[in-house]
Amino acid sequence: MDNKSLIVIVTYNSQDFIENCLHSIAGQNYKDWFLVIIDNGSSDSSVAKIREFRNMSSEITSSNFKLITLKENIGFAAAVNYAVFNFISRKKKSLEEELGFLILLNPDIYLNRSALQKLISTFRITEDRSLPPVRIGRIGAAGGLILDYKKDTIQHLGGKIKDNFITSHIDFGKSYFDLKWESRQKKDRGNELNSANDVKDVDYVTGAFFATEYKLFKSIGGFDSGYRPAYFEELDYCLKIRRSGWRVVVTPESIARHFEGASVEKFSRNFYRYYHKNRVRCAIINLGFLKFLKKFFPSELNWLRNKVTSDQIFPIFYAYFINFVFLSYNLIIKLKNHLILNKLELK
Repeated sequence: MDNKSLIVIVTYNSQDFIENCLHSIAGQNYKDWFLVIIDNGSSDSSVAKIREFRNMSSEITSSNFKLITLKENIGFAAAVNYAVFNFISRKKKSLEEELGFLILLNPDIYLNRSALQKLISTFRITEDRSLPPVRIGRIGAAGGLILDYKKDTIQHLGGKIKDNFITSHIDFGKSYFDLKWESRQKKDRGNELNSANDVKDVDYVTGAFFATEYKLFKSIGGFDSGYRPAYFEELDYCLKIRRSGWRVVVTPESIARHFEGASVEKFSRNFYRYYHKNRVRCAIINLGFLKFLKKFFPSELNWLRNKVTSDQIFPIFYAYFINFVFLSYNLIIKLKNHLILNKLELK
């Protein structure tokens, strides 16, 4: 398997974080990468700070870096696709032949020194009959352990989805000290951990710190840019590759820190509007008709009765309305995905 990676960062008014993110990339002990930054029409000094860092850095040079500035915000998924299909595939064909992995990083991510090396090494775990059956299968997407930007608490160690596609982050809010203590306890009981049996299968991994096989990403058509401006594009991708037999995993050995909600304030009105619009869309596209009626619909009603907060009411009904308007379009996407996945072979 090829080792070279394409790293893509999508920026939008990211001036407060991008320099630290680039500093952490430049300091990685894994060096075999090409970095593309897509700026989604920032109105702050993000682009100026990226260029300034590039001019001062000895690790990020014209041979391994490209900054692409867009005039408007086309959304996260479309920006990633632009980097892969418009820039790499059309202008860097010789580079594309060397690429083994696509790595996505949010601009508000700060990587531990060995984070990329350990994330990439996850893909080298092959079928091992000495491990439990859940370990068998080729890995298609992987994520790492994401800690809070300032505190030693967990933001994300893989994600779960409920029947109505409400998402949650595994071990969110848990102390990193407790996680390490649990690992030591397992070792003390004779369950020595290694890179293979420390990997956990999950429903999805967040696009803030995400890796996948480059050829797999291209063969599946990249992200669905209909998840605009953000949220659920990576979950949709993980669901599709899992249906094709690939594993989606997370490893606590690869560590990053994240200032969550830097682009859109979490739990704001805009957050809920984007989140619920794309949540309902993802369910329509990925669930069969019977599962939608038997699982999504009852789960949604129960959630509306017992758990929804008042500030989500308007965004939720907006989500229902907009997905009704675009139902025929989403069903066409559903059919398109079905045809793509039927041709996709797990090799």
